[in-house]
Amino acid sequence: MLMGALAVFTLVAAMGLMMIRDVWRGQRVGAAYALVHAAAALLGSALVIAAALDGDTRLYANIGMAVVIILLGLAMGFAVKKGKTAPRLVLMAHAVLAVACYGLLGFFALNPDAVLM
Repeated sequence: MLMGALAVFTLVAAMGLMMIRDVWRGQRVGAAYALVHAAAALLGSALVIAAALDGDTRLYANIGMAVVIILLGLAMGFAVKKGKTAPRLVLMAHAVLAVACYGLLGFFALNPDAVLM
């Protein structure tokens, strides 16, 4: 299940990089593209939650980070919906936390016996 979540989040990360590229160029990100990014992230999050509910307690940090990442994404989405640009600080916080969460998920997915102390 973790490998599936890692695969989904790899797609989410690639989509996120494309959106960041557009934002830094001053272009608007398509609403449909942002929704697909969000839906894929929710699918990946559901896979991680399912793995945690199945007994993998190592993933609790990922779930906590995901909650913050999702809230930051929603904040950006609401700002754009109001006709404003997404605040760059919120964008960077979203991206940095997402990279950390992805790295931790990758570590756990590729090292099934690993634990953090």
